[in-house]
Amino acid sequence: MTFSVTKLAPVWVVESALGPDPGPAYVLASRLGCLFRRVRMEMLALDSFLEERREPGLILASGWRSGYAALKAGRRAGCPVVWCVRHEGRSAPMLRSMPFDLVVAPSPANPTARFCPTLGPMTIVSPALLARARRAWQERLEHLPFPRVTVLVGENAFRTQEEALLQGKKLAGLINRQGGSALLVVRDDSKPDLTEAFMMGLSETFLLVWRQGEPDEEPLLGFMACSDCVVVGGGESAMLVEACVADLPVFLMEREQDLRGVRGRLARRLIQDRHVRVLTDTLSPWPREVLDEAGRVAGILKSRWAL
Repeated sequence: MTFSVTKLAPVWVVESALGPDPGPAYVLASRLGCLFRRVRMEMLALDSFLEERREPGLILASGWRSGYAALKAGRRAGCPVVWCVRHEGRSAPMLRSMPFDLVVAPSPANPTARFCPTLGPMTIVSPALLARARRAWQERLEHLPFPRVTVLVGENAFRTQEEALLQGKKLAGLINRQGGSALLVVRDDSKPDLTEAFMMGLSETFLLVWRQGEPDEEPLLGFMACSDCVVVGGGESAMLVEACVADLPVFLMEREQDLRGVRGRLARRLIQDRHVRVLTDTLSPWPREVLDEAGRVAGILKSRWAL
């Protein structure tokens, strides 16, 4: 990832990120391979801010207020402005009508000259980060038998303790059939009784566990980088997209008929494009391409504006 406070950074990022995760404009800037700087929205309103600094070659923004502040500054500086949308929800006609040079948004719609749809939200997870994590974690996980299965659990993964226990036992049976091990990451532990039931079922195999709230840094990247496949249960759309960045088969620990809402629509598109399969009675791999939407969009920006 590249970050700079220099006055010479050709890319400016304007957004007010909500929560601990970086916003889509920051994610996209980090994949451009050039210097960028984060700029506070209120500073763009000052003419002196642009006059005192070298004008940017590109402004990336997300959020309504940040977007229009960036648009005004971009017109004064004579540079293109790209508006990045975090979540799917707005209609494609609305997004295509926005006055930005390019709108990047999760959407199933077709692309146009000023509209770039993505398959789910862009994520900070990249093939390069996974390669780095592999180098850092290989030795730490060398005692675990193959095949290694990373199991990623988010919110609403299970409805009852009985369901959680049965899912754990089923997955443990599939792993034991091949003499492997499970590397469990619990992203949401707001219902510890369901987590405990799932872990009880999964404990029938060789198991390594990290749960939300533990003092160590989340090991998901290291686990995925050193695994043979990924199994995902629950969580938001971004969590599912993160799993698909890995060059591994990705299985959904849910029934296709239970998929609902925005995440459900994304999961169905991932299934259709062969990025994901619903977990049945096998962990057999299949050929699939790495899903790296931030890298793909960054390539479009570099080509269009010669960054």
